[in-house]
Amino acid sequence: MNKYKVIATSLLAIGFMTYPADRLHAKKPRKATEHSEKAPGTNSNPNDPGGHSARGVEAAKKRDYETAIAEFTQAIQAEPKDAKNYYNRATAYRGVNKFDEALADYAKAMEMDPHNAAAYAGHGEVLLNQKQVDAALSDFDKALQLEPNNLAAHRFRAFAYISKAEWDKAIAEYAVIIKAAPDEAGPYERRAFAYRNLKKYKEAIADYTKVIAVDPQNVDAYRNRGFAYSVTGENQRAEADFRAILKMKPGDKDAENRLKALETLPTPSPVPAHA
Repeated sequence: MNKYKVIATSLLAIGFMTYPADRLHAKKPRKATEHSEKAPGTNSNPNDPGGHSARGVEAAKKRDYETAIAEFTQAIQAEPKDAKNYYNRATAYRGVNKFDEALADYAKAMEMDPHNAAAYAGHGEVLLNQKQVDAALSDFDKALQLEPNNLAAHRFRAFAYISKAEWDKAIAEYAVIIKAAPDEAGPYERRAFAYRNLKKYKEAIADYTKVIAVDPQNVDAYRNRGFAYSVTGENQRAEADFRAILKMKPGDKDAENRLKALETLPTPSPVPAHA
């Protein structure tokens, strides 16, 4: 299961809320032209006194999360009623594995803005990292009630179902994710994992084939598809996959052993032709 471990920092760069504070509460968002970034340190944005929020976002994009935390802390001091700054600081805390602090800030953002789906998704992600799976699922459910197309919430809810071995629910979640992001290899690979656990090998093979089409150098996809082929009796195709692995990764012991095992299988007897 380690290969499917949630990696918190993978979504951090896109997680930060860079829009002005009033968008969290206003009925109508500002026009895009009103969101143009100002030079760091200027005070021209009344929603970001001192420019700390903008500098925090820039630091976070560079994965300099400690600097981001410091900037967002100053932004909170300057504008304590802005839920965006708590959300952003929580996301930066998550980047340095300060999970208790992240949970507190996400909770504050949720309290200040109960319609903030991203805050629920972030809070749930931290709980998931802490193996509080049921509590995390509650957060993801709330996030998706508020924002049904929140892809991050769907991704983490799918992983939560995987961790609970609720394979059918995970498959349903990955179907939603794949529809929204059909060119990503990861969702196909994880759905194939769920199919394998249900012994639906043909469906798993189809998903691993999609993974290979998107990522032709994915050794694990060849390995897992080869295994599925061997289970369904498609030994020639299994052999081709294990040989493909050895071309990409010469000396791979697992592939070598699987090939040897296939070679020891008896050759099927030919079916006699009808007279």
